Amino acid sequence: MTMSGPEGVVETLRRSQYDIAVIQQVAPDVKLLRHIRNSRVPTPIMIIARDITAAGVAEVLSVGADDCVPASVDPVELLARLRAIIRRASGHDSLTLQIGRLTVSVDRREAHIDGKPVPLTKREYDIVELLALRKGQVLSKEAVLDNLYAGQSEPHGKVIDVMICQIRKKMRNMGIEEPFTTLWGIGYRLNEDAFIPLGARMNGIDGSVHPAARESSIPVTAGIKMVPSGGLDIL
Repeated sequence: MTMSGPEGVVETLRRSQYDIAVIQQVAPDVKLLRHIRNSRVPTPIMIIARDITAAGVAEVLSVGADDCVPASVDPVELLARLRAIIRRASGHDSLTLQIGRLTVSVDRREAHIDGKPVPLTKREYDIVELLALRKGQVLSKEAVLDNLYAGQSEPHGKVIDVMICQIRKKMRNMGIEEPFTTLWGIGYRLNEDAFIPLGARMNGIDGSVHPAARESSIPVTAGIKMVPSGGLDIL
């Protein structure tokens, strides 16, 4: 999205569920960033700038940016930095998301229950990773659609209901009775209680674990890009 003023940026960040905002500038400029942070908006922010100096990077980081990289950054490195910021902001410090019996390996794009792989399609895996990253939060079908189909033609919202139903069936076959909580008319949330290890469940203990075509450069255009939950592939 390209927005005309800081107030529009702040309002959009407050209204929508974005994991990260990427601001592209010619040179790091703290004015917009300071306005966002003074407005108490906690969304992680990355600055991409064409003309970059050590002093400029230090200034935007001190004002509240989570990272600042040159426009020549390799796309592979950029994607890794974005994913790392999102994981840390979500309370995860590694590429493996461990929630009781559920293990989500972000780097391998696999989900396991008790060490056994869950036979998920690509889109089904995306939903599981998204809800695992945003555990404790309710995500609307619109937010899930934004994540799965960012930058593409989105299908009807019913497709999310169908995929959730398919994931439920697969996880129930592996001993997880209700992996998701449905809030009718609102959205879905990962049901962390469903993944409590069986021994811990019997002892009344919460067993959830809380661990821990290529281009040489990226063109710089004025504006701010909102990266929806998990939708890093739009970069």
